[in-house]
Amino acid sequence: MSDIELLGFMTGNRQLFVSWFLVGTLMPIGVIFAAYMFRGFDIQYRGAAMVSALIGVLMLAFFTNQTQTVFFSQLSSLSQMAAAGSEVAKNAMTLTGLPVGQTISPPAWLVGLSIVQILINLVLTVYLFVIAKWEK
Repeated sequence: MSDIELLGFMTGNRQLFVSWFLVGTLMPIGVIFAAYMFRGFDIQYRGAAMVSALIGVLMLAFFTNQTQTVFFSQLSSLSQMAAAGSEVAKNAMTLTGLPVGQTISPPAWLVGLSIVQILINLVLTVYLFVIAKWEK
């Protein structure tokens, strides 16, 4: 893959990361809004809406995991290109302080943070739909 092809590939995938950010920030807001709108319904309707929201949270978790996988795969490809003699890739790796010629994996804290985020979203979703008292 040439320098131009790699940079085009990475630029084309920026839409994925923009979507990841938007979904990651808008999803919790949507869950809160839905829980608020369903607050006066019977428990079976709130429960059904909660199940739908929980599925959305799990889909967000899969989307987040896939986005991280793509990101670190692209960094590894860039690192391999730098090791193969690509000046553009080598400059990019050097400027960011990343190792040249090595596979780049997500740090453990990032994986842990993703798991914590998922658990918090799951617990809060159940709380908002079933337990929360919305009266003032």
